[in-house]
Amino acid sequence: MSLEGLIADLGYAGFAGFVVGFAVKKLLNLFLMLMGLYLLSLFWLQSKGFIDINWTQLWVLVKSLFSGVDEFVRGIFKTVAFSSAFSAGFFLGFKTG
Repeated sequence: MSLEGLIADLGYAGFAGFVVGFAVKKLLNLFLMLMGLYLLSLFWLQSKGFIDINWTQLWVLVKSLFSGVDEFVRGIFKTVAFSSAFSAGFFLGFKTG
């Protein structure tokens, strides 16, 4: 493999990692914003007396959701062999986003 080909591959992997990291952060921000709006709507409905919320069961559901996401992300990093350029680009894109 030539040096030019290696540099091109590292540049591509870094750019792809940046784009994926940027997109993941934007999607995470959107998800958290929607989750916050959902919780605010629940608070409002409860304060008006329309609904009665079992908070213990809601927190169990939220914890299981986040543990599932955590296991998914850990599985990706364990099973997929990321190149260092992709990983660096991913974290740079995540930080920038």
